[in-house]
Amino acid sequence: MAKALTVKRIERLLAIGAPGKHTDGDVKGLMLCIESKTSAHWILRFQVNHVIGHLGLGSARDVPLASVRAKARSAREKLADGVNPLAVKRAERATAAAAAAKRLTFKEAAERCHEALAAGWSSPHHAHEFISSLRRWVYPHIGNLDVAAIGKDEVLRVLEQKLRTGGTFWTAKTITADRTRNRVQRILDWAEARGFRAAGTPNPARWAGFLDQLLAKPRKIAPIKNMAAVPYDEVPPLMAVLAAEEAVGAQAVRFVIMTTSRLGEALKATWAEIDLETTEWRIPASRMKARKPHTVPLSPQAMELLRGLYREQGNPYLFISSKIAGTHIAETTVTDALRKAGRKETLHGFRASFKTWAEERTNFPSIIAELSLAHSVGNAVERAYRRTDLATKRRKLMEQWGRFVTSPPDAGTGTVVPLRKGAR
Repeated sequence: MAKALTVKRIERLLAIGAPGKHTDGDVKGLMLCIESKTSAHWILRFQVNHVIGHLGLGSARDVPLASVRAKARSAREKLADGVNPLAVKRAERATAAAAAAKRLTFKEAAERCHEALAAGWSSPHHAHEFISSLRRWVYPHIGNLDVAAIGKDEVLRVLEQKLRTGGTFWTAKTITADRTRNRVQRILDWAEARGFRAAGTPNPARWAGFLDQLLAKPRKIAPIKNMAAVPYDEVPPLMAVLAAEEAVGAQAVRFVIMTTSRLGEALKATWAEIDLETTEWRIPASRMKARKPHTVPLSPQAMELLRGLYREQGNPYLFISSKIAGTHIAETTVTDALRKAGRKETLHGFRASFKTWAEERTNFPSIIAELSLAHSVGNAVERAYRRTDLATKRRKLMEQWGRFVTSPPDAGTGTVVPLRKGAR
């Protein structure tokens, strides 16, 4: 009968490094296999259905004698139960390999989710904002973790990260943090749908009924503030100041005001979108926030502005850049023009100026103003049955707005000469 191996004997055999197999007399079939001074491992020799098998149990330098004997005895118990331990090990390896192939880091999941959603972004700006917020606030903390392992603690690690300027991400940059949380939730939902997270796993980034119990409500920390808007009765004097300025930025501000458009829509407007015969500006769905085409009736004042714009051969845009050939002016150029005219409000606020004017100074139904702003009005059923964009009435409203914003100040009082209320 073979003599049982001891710790000291194993150390001596490993130091010598002489090739050979040394059977342990304590556990049947357990052997120390030495190949050289730097290579030695444990195996368990066994027999199943008259077929000899060898089960590797690890490096002799990493697995101590007591541990390898415990592993060998466990394998022997499987054999006694009619289970081949080598088959079990191979099955475990296959399962681990499959799991590894299925493993996806949060960063990889985010990039793939972002790519999958690309066709649905309302603008390149929103697409960039989605991924850039993750790169800045999320990846440094959980980007390399398996997306399947993301839980409450990992989400809170992101939202409660300390900022150098003081406070946490959630308390100091609440709106950005909440948007980032929503994006993390969306990515984890995508990962579950794609099979990278266990089906039915509660999303740890969800707000209602979960994080709302752990974090202060965003609107309590950072109440919603409406974008600053120029009072509508102060728009005509501002338009007079802008009209006296020949710079393209000033003309872009005037166009934004007269068409009640969003700045991005106006900056990227091309001459191909302008129908000079019908005096309409047809904005394709790809450039609209709601991803639906929108037609803007152009008032005579807006058409006069367009006819006065400088055009550059090969440049398709209305408001062309003087710095980079073939492109349009930057947002900062338009904002700077508004500041130069003496106003600190936002360009987007002119849409509120128009809406307030329409409600207080005209008799047009609210829906006409809302459709002029390219807003969705009513529920899905109402929109489905409304087969018209009320173009005729919207044109009358836009023409009235065009006359109002270009009304000259009264020479004696400096106030705007009012239009007849309810004129259509």
